[in-house]
Amino acid sequence: MKLNGKYKMKREAGFTLLELMITVGILAIVLSVGVPSYRGIVMDNRLASQANLFATSIKLARSNAVRFQRNATVCSSANYDAAVPTCSSNNDWSGGWIVWVDKDRDAATDANEIISVSGPVHSASELKSTSANRFTYDGRGFATTAAGELTLCDNRSGEMGRRIRVNATGRTNIARQACT
Repeated sequence: MKLNGKYKMKREAGFTLLELMITVGILAIVLSVGVPSYRGIVMDNRLASQANLFATSIKLARSNAVRFQRNATVCSSANYDAAVPTCSSNNDWSGGWIVWVDKDRDAATDANEIISVSGPVHSASELKSTSANRFTYDGRGFATTAAGELTLCDNRSGEMGRRIRVNATGRTNIARQACT
């Protein structure tokens, strides 16, 4: 470009190859440190939300037992997605669970008695109990079944999972627990 008889060079804006390579290298280092810790945060939050969902189901059963003045049950279910899901005798709660109120007192689930249905926990997680496959509450909100404890762990080894205790009065307590 000619300006007043003199040539002036126009400076180009952009990055040099060296600047671009340094930036990509720094980005790779930051990602290699940040992504694994982010994955751990996501998995920890997933465990916490699954444990809270179960505790909410317990509270829902207790409140509906009082509301309807009938027994209400939270139980593991192998067919949670059926038209009328039923309780299973399995202590593995990973496949889902249901909350229902026995309005007609026949000890069997009917379509109008289902309060809530929860599907399986995340495929990387496992929710199990050593003894409990159901928790039942009477019309006063007191547990009619024994206290129980469930363990929620994911597929990471040596990490902290969640222990969900349901005591004899029907209250829940969630605490961190080491998984094997």
